[in-house]
Amino acid sequence: MSGDFRRAIRDIAQKNLSEPDGSLVGTRKISGYVANIHEDGELAGTIDVQEFNYDTEEYEYEGAGYHEGVKVCATQENGCGVLIMPLMFSEVVIVQNPIDMSEYVIAWSHAKTVAVKSHEGIEIGVIEHEPFQETEEGLQKDYDELEETGNKAVTTYDKETIRDEVMAGEEGLVEEKKPDKKTIQVGDTKITIDGANVTVETSGNVTFKVGGTEIAEKDGQVSIKTDTAKVEATDITAKGSNVTVNGSQVKITGGTLTTQGAASADMNGPYTPIKICPFSGAPHCGSQVSGT
Repeated sequence: MSGDFRRAIRDIAQKNLSEPDGSLVGTRKISGYVANIHEDGELAGTIDVQEFNYDTEEYEYEGAGYHEGVKVCATQENGCGVLIMPLMFSEVVIVQNPIDMSEYVIAWSHAKTVAVKSHEGIEIGVIEHEPFQETEEGLQKDYDELEETGNKAVTTYDKETIRDEVMAGEEGLVEEKKPDKKTIQVGDTKITIDGANVTVETSGNVTFKVGGTEIAEKDGQVSIKTDTAKVEATDITAKGSNVTVNGSQVKITGGTLTTQGAASADMNGPYTPIKICPFSGAPHCGSQVSGT
């Protein structure tokens, strides 16, 4: 069979199935840019694509190389899976279904929206593996045989939990979010937040800094550093083996002040070391000062 005869048979078989460039309908990959994004109407959820190879000044009719209503993925009506909406004017590559002539995106340069839905769970991240080792006989290990180094940054989603892990070997940060609480753990320090409480568990130190004020807990001691401290409460209890209040001016006002122990014999303050009043001869007793 001669070449001309074979070409003639091929042209008859491919009649109405060939593009102007000779390729079969639906097999050509079309490069262009996003010219419009349909957000409502019958074409909602689709885009328009203008091919790069068409210059409107070179063609007599408007809309040359313009593709309207291009689907952003082959399974447009999926309730689950991956949905990516390209950004306006971003570059895309589209193909055509030769059966129903519908067109859809297979590659894109910039995305406006990325949506991933799953019925079970989703894991997104970067996991480092050992590097390839080449030998005279080829690769020492196939890709699926390379062991993990322990360095990774991974987010896992399921129906009740979002879990973030950023690990460097055995150490790193783990954050877990649930509807009723959130936990953050770095080493042996763990912070738990729920609807009513915030709990910090650590073997190290806890420090709160707001502007020039610092509250620190270290080795069983609590330190408060601030320019001005104001305490208002209906019931205040200070208990310890060594409690010191130090300031240029310290005032205790209102109510009754009660102390225990012996007064120092320096004749200062509201308590007197003289047991008997030298004027009336009455004994001094009690440990309260009223009207302070």
